[in-house]
Amino acid sequence: MVPTAWPLDWGYATVPFTAGLVEANPVARIPTLVTNDGVELGDSTLICQHLDDLAIDRTIISKGASTWPMWSLYAVADGLLEAQVAMRAEMLRPSSCVSEGFLGKQRDRIGRCFDRLEERAEELMVAEKRTPNLAQITVGVACGYQDWRKWLVDFRPGRPLLARWYSDFSHRQSMLETEPEDTPEA
Repeated sequence: MVPTAWPLDWGYATVPFTAGLVEANPVARIPTLVTNDGVELGDSTLICQHLDDLAIDRTIISKGASTWPMWSLYAVADGLLEAQVAMRAEMLRPSSCVSEGFLGKQRDRIGRCFDRLEERAEELMVAEKRTPNLAQITVGVACGYQDWRKWLVDFRPGRPLLARWYSDFSHRQSMLETEPEDTPEA
C-alpha cells in the first residue's frame, strides 16, 4: 500500500502525483491496485471484482437472480458518489471560478439518487452475520460521505427507510474502522 498525499488544487489542476501512481494508472485515479500478477486495476469497481474473485467464502458480488438488481442499485450509489466528489472538486476551485449551476446540477443528482435509494431500501437489508454485497457497501459509503462533508445536506428528511437502514449499517465494525479522513496535503 502506498499512502497518498494531495494538494487541495487536485480538483481543477494537474498536481504532483504520489510516486508510482501514474506508472500504475495513467488516469491517476485512486484507488489503484497492482495485483500480485502485475495487472493494474485503476478503478474501485474492478478492484472489488478482483478481491471478490480471490475470496473463498465471503463474496460481495451477488450471483444468480440477484446479480442485476445488485448492479443496478450499485450504479445509483456509484453515481451518487461521483456527484459528491464532483461537488468537492468544484468547491476547491478559486471562488471566482466556482460554477453555482454545476453545483446545483450535482445537488439535484444527489437528491434523485437518495430518493431512488429510499424507494429500494428493502434491497439494502443485510441479514445478521451476513456479508453485505457491493451495492449495500457502496450505499453505506455514499451515506457516510454525505454525513462527513458538512456542506452536503442531510439525506435523512423524507427518507425514513434509508435513514433507519443507515443508522444500523453505520455501526457495523467495518464502517467504524473505515470512517473517512481528509487526505493529507502534499
